[in-house]
Amino acid sequence: MAVSSNSVLIHLFGGLTVRILMLFYGHYQDSVSIVKYTDIDYSVYSDAAQYVVNGSSPYARETYRYTPLLAWMLTPNSTLHPSYGKIIFVLFDLLAAYLIILILQRRFPTQVALRWSFLWLYNPLPILISTRGSSESIILSLVLATIYFFQNSAFIIAGVIYGLSVHFKLYTLPFCLPLYLAAVKSSDQKKPPWQTLFSFSYNRLLLIISAVLGFGIPTVLFYYVYGMEFLHETYFYHFTRKDMRHNFSLYFYLLYLNHGDDGVFLKIITFLPQGLLLLLISFLFHSKEVLPFTFFLQTYVFVIFNKVSTSQYFLWYLSLLPLLGPNLRFKWIHSVLLFLLWFFIQLSWLLPAYYLEFEGRNTFIYIWLESIAFFSGNIGILLQIIKNYSVQ
Repeated sequence: MAVSSNSVLIHLFGGLTVRILMLFYGHYQDSVSIVKYTDIDYSVYSDAAQYVVNGSSPYARETYRYTPLLAWMLTPNSTLHPSYGKIIFVLFDLLAAYLIILILQRRFPTQVALRWSFLWLYNPLPILISTRGSSESIILSLVLATIYFFQNSAFIIAGVIYGLSVHFKLYTLPFCLPLYLAAVKSSDQKKPPWQTLFSFSYNRLLLIISAVLGFGIPTVLFYYVYGMEFLHETYFYHFTRKDMRHNFSLYFYLLYLNHGDDGVFLKIITFLPQGLLLLLISFLFHSKEVLPFTFFLQTYVFVIFNKVSTSQYFLWYLSLLPLLGPNLRFKWIHSVLLFLLWFFIQLSWLLPAYYLEFEGRNTFIYIWLESIAFFSGNIGILLQIIKNYSVQ
């Protein structure tokens, strides 16, 4: 259903206005303060884009570990204006809010869809992250667009966009199984998913071919241009990455104590619980109508069970939370308590992390204890969401 309410446009304009004001404020803070508003990642993107403009590889910029497509998109940072990329990220941020509205409108009135979109549109976290120059809004828009087109049975478009999302960020790779299971033919929809796992469906064929093209075309192109350096920096690096400090992960202290140990056992215990849960979620929640819920659960599990977890990862599942809103049977006080818990477990982790990073104190054991509390708190929140989710 198309968005017809003027109030939607008014609020999208309001969200744009807030973000533009934050862009101006960020420019001011960068000019007068030692503590910069602009994210360090934005400097990495901009430098990589400059290398592209100069005819070099974006990977000549140390720590650039993204698809070259991002650097190519931001070449106007060098030729037009340094803030061009931030504007692009802001527009994708607004696109994500608009897609949230469109997805919810399939089953709920415009007023309900708009109200739940406020969780993203006026949320300080995505506003700050996009205006500081983080590119997360691009991948979030791709994921939301995948859901929108898939639920509207546009399997070719959904597949291409999904494939492109995997090209951008590998965390979307587990979505392939619920997408595949949900594309079952109508006569098999009521059968258990393991019985239809190998059944042929024209929709599945379209989805697979388009997803392979969406991922394969840009990947082959950039491999042709940049070779193995592209594959290593964009994909392989993330399988071996170990972040010893800025890391909410339950496994951070284990990996810190075993730094340099690349044994199979360590890899298994840090990956197996995550992998099994992602598979289980795919088979338990596999229908087209609950796809946003499935994506949310998989993303939440991916983040809290991952061996590296940073605050920007939280946006991956927060962007999907508004899609669950109308189906959550929480009382307002219950919602507030869960939010306070989610906020507190992050804040309590940041205290020992601050002493480690900025004062050089040995607080590793305290960070580890806070990581356990962070993990346990998130498990509790996730279980509450599952318990109180109801399909209308």
